Amino acid sequence: MNETPVQEQKAASQQKQLSTQPEGTQDIISFEDIIVPEAFLKTRPNPVKTEEVIEFVKRTGHLSQPLTIEKESKVLKDGYRRYIVAKTMKIDKVPVVYEYKK
Repeated sequence: MNETPVQEQKAASQQKQLSTQPEGTQDIISFEDIIVPEAFLKTRPNPVKTEEVIEFVKRTGHLSQPLTIEKESKVLKDGYRRYIVAKTMKIDKVPVVYEYKK
Protein backbone atom coordinates (compact mmCIF):
# COMPACT_ATOMS: atom_id res chain seq x y z
CA MET A 1 0.00 0.00 0.00
CA ASN A 2 1.35 3.42 -0.94
CA GLU A 3 1.47 5.96 1.95
CA THR A 4 2.58 8.92 -0.12
CA PRO A 5 -0.88 10.60 -0.32
CA VAL A 6 -1.21 10.36 3.47
CA GLN A 7 2.24 11.86 3.96
CA GLU A 8 1.48 14.61 1.44
CA GLN A 9 -1.82 15.34 3.17
CA LYS A 10 -0.07 15.56 6.55
CA ALA A 11 2.60 17.90 5.15
CA ALA A 12 -0.04 20.09 3.52
CA SER A 13 -2.01 20.19 6.77
CA GLN A 14 1.07 21.26 8.74
CA GLN A 15 1.95 23.89 6.13
CA LYS A 16 -1.58 25.30 6.34
CA GLN A 17 -1.33 25.33 10.15
CA LEU A 18 2.02 27.16 9.97
CA SER A 19 0.60 29.78 7.59
CA THR A 20 -1.90 30.94 10.23
CA GLN A 21 0.91 31.42 12.75
CA PRO A 22 3.24 34.39 13.30
CA GLU A 23 5.99 35.09 10.78
CA GLY A 24 9.16 33.13 11.46
CA THR A 25 7.37 30.12 12.96
CA GLN A 26 9.39 26.97 12.30
CA ASP A 27 7.17 24.44 14.05
CA ILE A 28 4.08 24.04 16.18
CA ILE A 29 4.50 21.95 19.31
CA SER A 30 2.45 20.94 22.30
CA PHE A 31 2.48 23.56 25.03
CA GLU A 32 3.10 20.75 27.55
CA ASP A 33 6.44 19.84 25.90
CA ILE A 34 8.08 23.17 26.75
CA ILE A 35 10.40 23.26 29.77
CA VAL A 36 10.60 26.61 31.56
CA PRO A 37 13.91 27.43 33.28
CA GLU A 38 13.85 28.35 36.98
CA ALA A 39 15.16 31.85 36.14
CA PHE A 40 11.96 32.60 34.17
CA LEU A 41 9.71 31.16 36.86
CA LYS A 42 11.18 33.61 39.39
CA THR A 43 10.19 36.63 37.30
CA ARG A 44 6.82 38.29 36.83
CA PRO A 45 6.20 39.84 33.42
CA ASN A 46 4.72 43.34 33.30
CA PRO A 47 0.94 42.83 33.77
CA VAL A 48 0.02 45.68 31.39
CA LYS A 49 2.12 44.25 28.56
CA THR A 50 0.83 40.75 29.34
CA GLU A 51 -2.75 42.01 29.05
CA GLU A 52 -1.89 43.55 25.65
CA VAL A 53 -0.70 40.14 24.44
CA ILE A 54 -3.89 38.50 25.78
CA GLU A 55 -5.98 41.05 23.87
CA PHE A 56 -3.98 40.35 20.69
CA VAL A 57 -4.65 36.61 21.04
CA LYS A 58 -8.37 37.28 21.62
CA ARG A 59 -8.49 39.39 18.43
CA THR A 60 -6.39 37.17 16.16
CA GLY A 61 -6.58 33.69 17.64
CA HIS A 62 -2.79 33.26 17.82
CA LEU A 63 0.36 34.63 19.45
CA SER A 64 2.09 37.64 17.88
CA GLN A 65 5.48 35.88 17.76
CA PRO A 66 6.72 32.32 18.17
CA LEU A 67 8.38 31.19 21.39
CA THR A 68 12.11 30.51 21.14
CA ILE A 69 13.09 27.09 22.43
CA GLU A 70 16.20 24.95 22.33
CA LYS A 71 15.67 22.30 19.65
CA GLU A 72 16.93 19.23 21.52
CA SER A 73 15.84 19.93 25.10
CA LYS A 74 12.72 22.06 24.38
CA VAL A 75 13.87 24.53 27.07
CA LEU A 76 12.32 27.99 26.70
CA LYS A 77 14.92 30.58 25.70
CA ASP A 78 12.75 33.61 24.89
CA GLY A 79 9.07 34.52 25.01
CA TYR A 80 8.16 33.89 28.64
CA ARG A 81 5.34 36.47 28.47
CA ARG A 82 3.87 34.70 25.42
CA TYR A 83 4.28 31.39 27.28
CA ILE A 84 2.28 32.82 30.23
CA VAL A 85 -0.41 34.07 27.84
CA ALA A 86 -0.60 30.67 26.09
CA LYS A 87 -1.02 29.04 29.49
CA THR A 88 -3.67 31.57 30.56
CA MET A 89 -5.58 31.22 27.29
CA LYS A 90 -5.25 27.41 27.37
CA ILE A 91 -3.55 27.24 23.96
CA ASP A 92 -2.64 23.57 23.35
CA LYS A 93 -0.21 24.05 20.47
CA VAL A 94 2.19 26.96 20.29
CA PRO A 95 4.37 28.32 17.47
CA VAL A 96 8.11 28.00 18.04
CA VAL A 97 11.40 28.95 16.49
CA TYR A 98 14.39 26.79 17.33
CA GLU A 99 17.68 27.86 18.87
CA TYR A 100 20.44 25.33 18.46
CA LYS A 101 23.07 24.61 21.13
CA LYS A 102 26.39 26.21 20.32
